[in-house]
Amino acid sequence: MLGITLYYDVVPAPAARKVALKSNASCRILMCAPGTNQYLVFESLFERDCAVVFWAMKNVRSVEAQYGPIEWTDADGVVHEHWADLRVVYDNGEVVLYSVRPTDRDKRGRLKAAVKSIRNHALKYHAHRIEILTEKVVSKADIYQAREILSARRLKNSPDCARLLDLLTTKTTPVRAFELVDEFGCEGSGMIALWNLMGDGLVEHVTHDKSLTFEPVSFVRARRMN
Repeated sequence: MLGITLYYDVVPAPAARKVALKSNASCRILMCAPGTNQYLVFESLFERDCAVVFWAMKNVRSVEAQYGPIEWTDADGVVHEHWADLRVVYDNGEVVLYSVRPTDRDKRGRLKAAVKSIRNHALKYHAHRIEILTEKVVSKADIYQAREILSARRLKNSPDCARLLDLLTTKTTPVRAFELVDEFGCEGSGMIALWNLMGDGLVEHVTHDKSLTFEPVSFVRARRMN
């Protein structure tokens, strides 16, 4: 019924480590996982943005924050504990741990050394792979695209998606997004459908520079299926 405001409780998502919501240097970021009432606690904006990128992926089953502890031993025989910032489970069952750190925060290579040791000696008890995510791996363009896909996914209209894809498949060469949407006939519905098709992997942004942010003047085409 119109005029009624609905409220629902949010609860913390499972996490092995409790993170203080505020430190002397910064505040933490809380965000609900899409489609759930469970919130995750992130230690930085970049960490949150990386989670958003994974949530936007069609083949990701779940994202968990603050996974650990993972014990590893350094060259001097000292045992350390490592906490992965993100634990991602893919639809094929693969489990991957990600340590999120801008490149300028690991100038001495300590994180790189820890991840290498874990990969060689302790990984089999926790996941299939462990990787480091930097701004060189997850770009601002990736983050922007993921945000738009998540927003559009909440408003997905399957008939609009099917009609826009049929229209795009008639094109023999890449077309600018705004031209495609104009031909579709409705800018709002067309862009929502386009972002959903990109999120589903059916449409691709045609560019030689993957760091470029998608814009209405960007070229798109139906993804070529092998």
